[in-house]
Order: sequence, then structure tokens, then C-alpha cells
Amino acid sequence: MRPIVFDGKFGWLHSAHGPDGVVMCSPFGYDSLCTYRGMRRLAEHLAARGMPVLRFDYPATGDSAGDPNDLGLWRAWIDSVKQAVALLRAATGVERVSLCGLRLGGMLAALAAQELGDVHGLVLMSPVLSGKTYQRELRAHYRQWLKLPEAMDCVAEPDTGEFIEAYGFRMYRDTLDSLRTVDLSRDTTRPAARVLLLDSLDPARVDALAAHYTEHGVDVERQSFDEYGRFMMEALQSEIPHAAFESIENWLVAGGARPRSTASVPQRGEEPAGGHYVSPGLHETPVWLNDGKVFGIYCLPDGAAAASAPAVLLLNTGAVSRIGNGRFGVHFARRLARLGIASLRIDVGGVGDSMPSCDTLSLDALYSQSSAADAACASRWLAARGHAGALLLGICSGAYTGLHAATREPAVVGAVIVNVQKFRWHNVCDEHGKPMIPVSAFGSTRNYMRSMKRPGKWLRVLKGDTGGWGIVRELVVRQLARTGETLADRIEQLCGLEFGARDERHLFTNLDERGVDTHLVFGVLDEGVEELERYFGARGARLARFMRIHVAFCKHTDHAILSSVAQQNIMSYVENVYRDGFTKLRLPDSATLDVELHRTHPEHEEHRGAGALRPFGEA
Repeated sequence: MRPIVFDGKFGWLHSAHGPDGVVMCSPFGYDSLCTYRGMRRLAEHLAARGMPVLRFDYPATGDSAGDPNDLGLWRAWIDSVKQAVALLRAATGVERVSLCGLRLGGMLAALAAQELGDVHGLVLMSPVLSGKTYQRELRAHYRQWLKLPEAMDCVAEPDTGEFIEAYGFRMYRDTLDSLRTVDLSRDTTRPAARVLLLDSLDPARVDALAAHYTEHGVDVERQSFDEYGRFMMEALQSEIPHAAFESIENWLVAGGARPRSTASVPQRGEEPAGGHYVSPGLHETPVWLNDGKVFGIYCLPDGAAAASAPAVLLLNTGAVSRIGNGRFGVHFARRLARLGIASLRIDVGGVGDSMPSCDTLSLDALYSQSSAADAACASRWLAARGHAGALLLGICSGAYTGLHAATREPAVVGAVIVNVQKFRWHNVCDEHGKPMIPVSAFGSTRNYMRSMKRPGKWLRVLKGDTGGWGIVRELVVRQLARTGETLADRIEQLCGLEFGARDERHLFTNLDERGVDTHLVFGVLDEGVEELERYFGARGARLARFMRIHVAFCKHTDHAILSSVAQQNIMSYVENVYRDGFTKLRLPDSATLDVELHRTHPEHEEHRGAGALRPFGEA
């Protein structure tokens, strides 16, 4: 597959030599993060069967140019599908093009196909049928997220009608107004000669759409999509719908001409596209690292100073692709560039668009040392480009990756480690990639203690409706472990004998001795605080003996940095770290930033009295 850029939009061309091609239309926002790995796999399977495939990001989504509050986005999204069709024809010489869309991508595909008038086939996977209904669904998703434990300390966004937010992604009023008026049964009649409908969410309305198309002379095939629920799950847990994908492949092949030859799936990335400006003075270039196995986007502002100063390396959060939750990676990279700071956002092996392409991904894979090696390789690449080292930013599993990359790579000058859950990882998955440890082994003690204060919780425990006793056992085990680590630390201080968390202490001793400015940042209720306090005492106090290790706690910051306030908190923190410089080097005068770095929002500077927990308080 080859990265490709057209008119500010970023995409991937999966090469093949057949006369029939496919343009894939991704869903919106969080749905796209969940299904990214699966949609890539579908594109690869189609290419292997002789059909060139183009998948791409709509304007203001993914790695494409633009911001969610841009005007005219809905029209631009439809037009981008039409432009993708034209590009696929021009780049591959295909005779016929089919569209394949999932959720909102299905609606966009149908609308674009209706306007084009010459689309050969149209695959609609659980398509959004009504814009008005879809907006209600997005609002419901946001309310659902606010009820989750990880959102307990988050600031709820006001429902003003200016935008709808769901899992960190926003759709603004101008786009909402255009979407609200759309109904596929009214706005499309004969979008393609052939239509394949897969849906299990709203069978009655989908049957009505199928009948509507049939009345207008469309050859319609209707199938269920029973695997949808397991497909539309968090990126790590998302299961590829093999039965549905096989049906789609067979349907597209049956409706096309005989391919001239088939193409094998490449094991390394093909030559990337050239760079392009995503806004004035802000240039992005697709790059392959580590012998074509690790993919990244290099974001560089105009000017020689940025090329010689340290660059920020943005790592994957869990199994999410390089764009990040809520498009955090893209948004922050471009914000840094406007401040004169270069960055590189990458996909470590097995994630996003890096190699190998996988049907499944496990926790053990995310927390493997190969991920840390990929981050180290990216740091060396930045140094080879003339940058004075790399400042790593990792969240969740990306925090673990960044922490261990920093211990091994001289090119790393600093690391901001956000909500790390484990300092050392021991494989926890079975041969099928499923965790073998109880759910109670994860979770914040503070959250559990809050829950135990509720009478209703104990009533459910006594009735056997919930596994409360397992949590009680887990809390006892945690307290014993914490007590043991505290005792071991006292013995070491008195006698010089090492017991207990030797590996964890040596990890930070290594970073401190090498002069890597390392910042451990936690949401005040984050699960990772449990790991910190188990090995290093309340609020990580025992890390204060290290000169280069810093611990900070941030209010209103959810674990995966989904909320807008959490994103602002982390971006401001990283910018302040960058402004303060690094122990391993001093910024040259030529690298002085032209724009003052943003500080923490005034809202998050409150409660600074004695004993209060500060938004950014060092232990």
C-alpha cells in the first residue's frame, strides 16, 4: 500500500491490476478509530483479489487538512468521495468503481454515488439512514461516556447546540445543520447499478430502503450484519467481521470483470507520497521508518530553527492509530508547528498503518519491547534529520512505550509519560490474545473506595448481583503489596540492601543518570496512580530523590485524554516542558520560539491552598 495525498486529503492506495476498483468511505470519529484495523484489512483483501482500493480521510478528519469547525464541511465530505473516485480512475486506469461505506461513510457514499451517476456497485454497512437520528445517537454516546468511571473527574461539555461531542470528536453547527436534513430514502433513488446492504441495527428501515432502491431499478442484495457489535468496539477489542467481509469481497468480485492478475499484500510500505501544506507555513510528509515497517507523519513548520531544535514524538494511545483519540495527535502536532516546533506521529508495529497488518492485537503486543524499539528508531530518525533529540509523549500503553524507549535511546532528551498503568509488563494474555487476569486487577483504588461507600453497592454484593468480594480481595492484596514495598524501601535506606521493586527503581535510576527529563503525569483518579503509589509511595514521593524525574497530577483529565479539557491540560504541560529546556542539551538561541507557549487554562489554576491537590502539582 502507498500513502497518497490529493487536494489536502490524505489516503492510501492499495495497488492491484484488475479493471474494477473500490473507494472506501470510513465512518466518523470514534467509529473510525474502532474499525480502522478492520477497514484496512478489508482493503488489503480486496487488493489481493485484483481490485485496486483507495481509502482516505475526509477534510478535517484523520490526517487530512482542515479543522472540525470549518464551514461547508458536509459538502466538502461528499465532494471528497467524488474526488477519490476520480483519483482512483486516474491512478490505476480502472474501468468501473464501486463505493464501500460504513455508518456515516455509507451515507456519504450513497449521496456521492447519486450525484456521480456512474458508480458500478455500492456496499452499505449499517449505513446512517437519517441525519437527525444520527445526531441523537452521538448525543447519547456522549452521555454514556460521562457515566463511565474513567470520566468521573471530567468536565461535561455544555449542550449549547454549537457542537455535538462524542468520545472526543466534535461535529459543529454548520455541519449539523446540513446533516440534519439528510434522509437516504428521500435523497437517493438509484445511487448505483448494484447495491449490497448489510445491517442488523434497524432492519425495518433498511428493508424499506432496499425496496425503495428496487423500485428505481437497482439490483439490491440484503444481508444481515450480526458481527457489527463486536466490530464496533474499542480499537484493541474490535473483532474483524470475517463473514461480512467475505460476503462483500465475493459480491464485488461477482459483479466485476475478471481481474488481469492478483496482487500480494506487501510486507513493507511502498514509497510514500510527497509532503504537502495542511495550512500556510505548516508542512506534513508521510514517512516510512525501520525498513518500511513503521509509518509516521512528519509535521514541520517553515523555518530553519525548527529543523535544528528538539522534535516531539507522538506515540499511539492503546491500539488507536496515530491520529489519536479525538484526533489529539493531529491537532497537537499542528498546534506545535504553529509554535515553531516540529513533530512526528507514528504507528508502532501492528497498529494503524504500520507493518505487519494484523487481524487481532493483544495487550502483550501493545506492551512489547518491540514497540519501544520502534519509538527508539523514530527518535534516531529525528536526530538524523538534524533535530537536537526527541521529546516523547505517550498516553496509556504509549506511556509505557515511551518510558522504555527513553531508557535505551540516546536521542531521547525528555519524555512526558501520561497515565502509565504499568512500569514493567509481564505477559497476561492466552494464546488467543485474551487477558487471563481478573478485571478487578485493573481499576483505581480511589474509585473502588468511592463505590464501597454506597449502600446500594453492598446490597448488590449481598444479593450476588456483582462480584464485590473479588474487589475487596484485590484491595487487600494491593495494601499488602504497598506495605511490602514501603518496608523494602526502608531497609534499602538503612542497610543498602535491595528488595522488592528493583526493576522499577532501576528504570528511573537509569533515566535520571542519563539526564532524561522524565515527567510522569496522572489524572487525579487515574488507575495508573495505583502503580505509582505501590512502588514509590503516596503521590510517588520516593521518586523525589531523583533530580530528573517529576510527578504531576492533573485535575479533570480522563485516562485516554478524550475530553477537550484533558487535551488542553496535556498540550499545555508538554509545551511548558519544551519551553523549560532539557538537561541533556541547551536550546541554541536560533531555536527560540516566536510565539509564547500556552500555559494552563485559568480554570485549572484553582485550589492552591495548603494541602490542596494542584492541577499540576509535583510530588
